[in-house]
Amino acid sequence: MSGTFLKGSDNRAKPSAFSIQCAVIGAMMLRELHSRFGRDNIGYLWLIGEPMMLATVISTIHYLTSHEHKGMQPYPFTLVGYCLFIIFRGIFNRAEGAVEGSSSLMYHKMVKPLDVMIVKTIIESLGCVASLIVLMAIGIILGIAQFPERPLYLMTGAFMITWWSFALSLIVASVTYGSHTLGRFVHPISYFAVPLSGAFWTMSLIPGNFRPAMEWNPMVGMFETARYGQFEWADDKYMHIGYQVTVCACLTFIGLVFIRKLQHRIHV
Repeated sequence: MSGTFLKGSDNRAKPSAFSIQCAVIGAMMLRELHSRFGRDNIGYLWLIGEPMMLATVISTIHYLTSHEHKGMQPYPFTLVGYCLFIIFRGIFNRAEGAVEGSSSLMYHKMVKPLDVMIVKTIIESLGCVASLIVLMAIGIILGIAQFPERPLYLMTGAFMITWWSFALSLIVASVTYGSHTLGRFVHPISYFAVPLSGAFWTMSLIPGNFRPAMEWNPMVGMFETARYGQFEWADDKYMHIGYQVTVCACLTFIGLVFIRKLQHRIHV
């Protein structure tokens, strides 16, 4: 009887490493949401509320002060650019000190620095994309925006911005760990990225002699992809999606190498 019982116990299905890691990430997401937003007032809805407030102000100002350009209405033009840029800003800026802030979790063998960065990336991107959807729907109802002409390209642009930001966050988290001096450069870099990213301008608006140089900036192509998804008359010749994927893949590989070395430093 005991032999049969032991045999049956050995045959029980064990959870896979992937399912365990998904459970870990899910638990860490709830912890991150609770620590950042708590349960008071609207609680977790601040995940959407914070970027919505900022995007509403910026988009309204541009709507009142700007004019339509080549079929691109100012409200959706600014809304797409700003909501996607704050994905980058949120993930990139929060990477500095992210691992140190979650150092207490590293006592659990299942929790890795990579999990910390994945959780922060998911939370930031979901909040900003949800804000974009809600505010775009409001703009469509009010008649100051139109439904995206190519939704798949718009989501592709959002995904590429998220991937780019995640890859950079791995590098930032690794090189700034234990170095407050390097960490001080993170926020200024994100500020310098505002005029260079292409979030608030399009390639058709800048002088032709600057365009070849700006095409090397993958963020410009990502925002061009998103705008091509939103507007019917947007130009698609500056997207270069293959180049975006190549750059993000290379940066992700470098980031994974860096974060793996950081993991060994933490456990020493």
